[in-house]
Amino acid sequence: MVFFHRHFILIFFQVSFLWGCSGIDEIKGVFTSPFWNEYDSSSNLFVDHTTWGYLLNKHVQLKTDGTTVIAYANFTQPDRQVLEKYIQSLASFPIEKLNRKEQYAFWLNLYNALVVRLVLEHYLILSITDIEGDDNFLKRGPFNRQLIIIKGWPLSLSFIRKKILSNLFLDPRFHYGLCDAAVGSPRLQRRPYTGDKVDRMLDEAALEYINHSRTLSVKEGKVIVLSALYEMYPEEFGHTFPEIFQHIRLYAMDHVKNKLSSAVQVTFDFDWSLNDGIKLK
Repeated sequence: MVFFHRHFILIFFQVSFLWGCSGIDEIKGVFTSPFWNEYDSSSNLFVDHTTWGYLLNKHVQLKTDGTTVIAYANFTQPDRQVLEKYIQSLASFPIEKLNRKEQYAFWLNLYNALVVRLVLEHYLILSITDIEGDDNFLKRGPFNRQLIIIKGWPLSLSFIRKKILSNLFLDPRFHYGLCDAAVGSPRLQRRPYTGDKVDRMLDEAALEYINHSRTLSVKEGKVIVLSALYEMYPEEFGHTFPEIFQHIRLYAMDHVKNKLSSAVQVTFDFDWSLNDGIKLK
């Protein structure tokens, strides 16, 4: 019995350590079949994103340079309630009954809505990176906070991006559909993603991001300053500069392609300043 208790305690501490390192969502994956793998290819069911579209149209502001910001200060208490109701409606939706295109839109919209809610919960802040992680000794930051429970799975932003979207769709464009509340991030669209338009919208998002100066600029002659988005996700964009450039050229206009061709050195940078808009009177 003494041996048993010692063995149990050892396992308990090992699981506790893994819990802290990986999060309950990753630990649970050892024991449960992931619900997001299920889909219905013949389904015509769709998710109603109308309320999310209402909030986007109301609070996302288009700047003259083509980027967007969010007027977080303009969110009223009723607006926050609408946002929460929308998020909870997604959490309870039978996602396994959707086809893959509808699921694609589902995860993009959910991710972005969770980011907006997270910022609102901690506003005023200068950057989303100012938000601490869950109360554990690792302090892993905002992207590993468990923000929603779907079918018993507590999910974080990082998990949605790296474990669900990355594995399900094998499509680097999804990164352009996710806005991390940062000036250097792909912009938050003023309308929700939908299954019938998700491909076109992601192409548009990729074109806007790749050809904007926040993504690629030149300094000191032929030094390319590239968005660190491409450094953060090598599985989709490539592990080497030639691989990254090959992806960028798919959507680059001529002036961007010329910059890539003349590059002699590449550095990465990313502006984590909050994409905060102007409060309207």
